Amino acid sequence: MGAWLIIGASGHARSLASIVNGRGDHVAAVSDAGLAGAARDSAASERSLSPFAAADGRTPRVFFDDDEALRFAAESSLSIAVGIGDNGVRSRIAESIIASPELSRLTGPLVAASATVDPTARLGALSQVCEHAHVGPLADIGSAVIINTGAIVEHESGVGAGTHLAPGSVLLGASFVGNRVFVGSGARVLPGCTVGGLSVIGAGAVVTRDLAGGATYIGVPARELTSKKGATL
Repeated sequence: MGAWLIIGASGHARSLASIVNGRGDHVAAVSDAGLAGAARDSAASERSLSPFAAADGRTPRVFFDDDEALRFAAESSLSIAVGIGDNGVRSRIAESIIASPELSRLTGPLVAASATVDPTARLGALSQVCEHAHVGPLADIGSAVIINTGAIVEHESGVGAGTHLAPGSVLLGASFVGNRVFVGSGARVLPGCTVGGLSVIGAGAVVTRDLAGGATYIGVPARELTSKKGATL
């Protein structure tokens, strides 16, 4: 049974706790400054931490400071998961952890028991493959990537560091999305298409051609979001 530290305690972190428990592992520690307020209210604290409890009722050690929590993880050889949905924040925390000689050994991917990952795929440090997601042959997943519930990365596709593929999104064969992209729920990137870094692909959008980075795209086919006056937002 593996033991984990989860950085964060809100929505995505709770989903990761469910994945950890579903693997038969347990959450040994959780870190979030926001838990300090809940700790003053025993009922609120119990509710906030209930998703992190193991099947046998064990509750995690709680930290309000990430540095202190990471020192504990290094001393206790806990695997680390960064349970923060925001790409920028997650990436900054992940980069610091990966760069640390003491912590880098604890940064293996977290893969849900119900997910499928082809043995020829590569998963980067601190990446997450959530419930019922699929990663196909020769896919290349960067560090601190979230492949959320039911998302699909098909054969030979690539996902840049810090990207979040929302539930039900699909990257079809040999497509690529750059660093810190957000691909909305139900969005599709068609075979061979590339999406530049720091982009947002709206929910349900379909990418049919290469898209430049740093913009928001919506619709079918996906087009850059603009104002009513025609200026790019």
